[in-house]
Amino acid sequence: MSYDHVPKPAKTVYPNIVLQNYEIRLFDEFVLRGNMAVLRCPIPSSVNDYVRVTSWERIDGFMITQHLTSDKYGMLENGDLYIQDTSDHVNPFSFRCHTENSITREKKVSTNYSRIIVTDPHHAQPPRIMQRSNVVNAPIGQKTTLACVAQGYPVPRYRWHKLVGNQPVSLQVSSSARQDGGVLVFHKTLSTDSGRYICHVSNTMGEDSVQIELIVEGRQHFFH
Repeated sequence: MSYDHVPKPAKTVYPNIVLQNYEIRLFDEFVLRGNMAVLRCPIPSSVNDYVRVTSWERIDGFMITQHLTSDKYGMLENGDLYIQDTSDHVNPFSFRCHTENSITREKKVSTNYSRIIVTDPHHAQPPRIMQRSNVVNAPIGQKTTLACVAQGYPVPRYRWHKLVGNQPVSLQVSSSARQDGGVLVFHKTLSTDSGRYICHVSNTMGEDSVQIELIVEGRQHFFH
């Protein structure tokens, strides 16, 4: 009996874009003392649809992930690393990012470490928002963040409001959302979290603000 006619199982073929080689090179970040700092992990646009940032590694081996609860570090929904307060950064740490291809599961680490270089302000400056979210889409029940990170001296104060109709309403701190300075963290998004949010930043020299939209996708299931 011949088995020549039995077809061989087909091999999985990925588009070239998925398998192409890439490198991630980080850049140092300058920040005024006491302000928040954000480090980017710039994934090349050619693989941006498939590759995501999974974690950041401090030079001493300390790992920072999306699930880390810390009063010092956190990750934004786009994979950027934020540092809450740079007041005590005399000899700042360096960081590198870890990434993963969501299709091939290939893991890569940035080719270098990024440093936060803290500078002392020589004069007062009104706050200016340097890092911001625009529209954030988040699956229901997942953790997500809204970002509004400013630089200024004196160190700016952050206030978050949600627009109800056209009226800004102060956010109540709850178990599902917390404010990390210029970052609003939703631990587990609810359908009622959808809407427009305003981040207002101010110091004695002036103010700045930005509006961000959060879209929570999916249906909420209730169990009796």
